Amino acid sequence: MAAEVSLTTVSYVLSGRHGGTTRISQPTQDRVLAAVKELGYVPNQAARGMRRGKTDVVAVAIGNLEWPWDRALATAAARILPEHGYQPVILLGDDWRKFMMSGGADGVIIGYFPEARSEDETVTELARRGVAQVVISGTMKPAGFDVLAPEADAGLAECMEFLTASHRRIACIRRADPAGRPKSRFAAYAAGLERAGIALDESLVRTSHHRPATAYQSALELLQLPDRPTAILCTDDMEALQTIRAAYRLGLRVPEDVQIVGVGNSTEGQDYDPALTTVGPAPIFEQVVRMLLDRLAGTTPAAGIRVASPWKLHRRGTTLG
Repeated sequence: MAAEVSLTTVSYVLSGRHGGTTRISQPTQDRVLAAVKELGYVPNQAARGMRRGKTDVVAVAIGNLEWPWDRALATAAARILPEHGYQPVILLGDDWRKFMMSGGADGVIIGYFPEARSEDETVTELARRGVAQVVISGTMKPAGFDVLAPEADAGLAECMEFLTASHRRIACIRRADPAGRPKSRFAAYAAGLERAGIALDESLVRTSHHRPATAYQSALELLQLPDRPTAILCTDDMEALQTIRAAYRLGLRVPEDVQIVGVGNSTEGQDYDPALTTVGPAPIFEQVVRMLLDRLAGTTPAAGIRVASPWKLHRRGTTLG
């Protein structure tokens, strides 16, 4: 060891456990700290956490960093958690399951679930173990974990009423095949057309599979139709931002030539130029992180809570009126 002391002494100095019956002189402490700085030593938090039964790590499970909603959640976690002594770890797709089941973190924010899932074996088992969890889901119910529940129906209906008041050719770029789900975002689009007496035109519908490149290509196709749509509802903000890009590439003005609406109310959409008209909640990303902090602190009922998140239409620069 560069400080020429025992590993036990180094451990006591770095952990701060050098009071009581263990006396380490100030010169020795200074020598250890100087050597640590010189060598660029970083404590092994995982090993330390195993000894203490606590990792000081919080996992954030999201689908893809290309999606504005997921980026906003990851950004909020990365900003807030360290202020409370937690190191955030961002996990994509289903990677969070093995990580959490192996004890990799003290808690997890789960923002990556199919819309219709009402229960999940991993979440149930983690709750049984007492792991802190907050799940973003409109269908799951608290059961030893907390749920932030998006309530999108009213906002989507408001959006379609707004669009059908001024447009007859309204296209849709949807995230995925709705597979007949009655409460999918595409179903809300179809229902809005029906209420306005507008027939659903399948030639105005594209599926992006939630991929930016596919969404961009879909928008180009729609905007180059001989009788192009005058408005496009995208069932996610990511698709909407790609649609704006496609419109600009074709020399079209937004919103004068085509009006564009997303879903999600992501911070990226709010900051875009023009700012994106979108259906979504008030900003919830900080709220979700603080819900998990409350559960970690033990201030949330053990059975869990459900916090409703009503969605509405936020009118901004990509639409008129």
